[in-house]
Amino acid sequence: MKLILTIAMLALVSCGQSTKKEETTSKDVKEELQDVVDASKDFTSEKLDDLNAEIKKMQEGVKDEMEKANQEYDALSDELKAKYKNQKAKLEKQQKELEQKIKEYNQAADEKKTEIKAEVEQLKTALNKSIDTFKKEITDKSKK
Repeated sequence: MKLILTIAMLALVSCGQSTKKEETTSKDVKEELQDVVDASKDFTSEKLDDLNAEIKKMQEGVKDEMEKANQEYDALSDELKAKYKNQKAKLEKQQKELEQKIKEYNQAADEKKTEIKAEVEQLKTALNKSIDTFKKEITDKSKK
């Protein structure tokens, strides 16, 4: 994308220069090209900051949901806790997988972040469904 943007800007600069009476120097082209590169870097940095904020918000949301599920689990009788112990362990495993993928995202090169974000989204969606199912089952059983 940077390359395409750079080429497009270089072409525009070159076309715009043809109507001038002065000669375009290599210094002019370098300056224009540097401006394009700087703008591209700023744009990319902004997008990465947005992605990072989104991942952080997602991570906090999942943490809150797990805390709520744990509170509901802790409120169960010992008999029901024993019954749902394995499901709770599966939730914790899913949460660890998500945390690992987020760690991978944080360590990834900028070019890979968008791809890894999609994987994080999938893991988050699966975990949220599991949490919802777990909480619903607990609620249904504790009411009986």
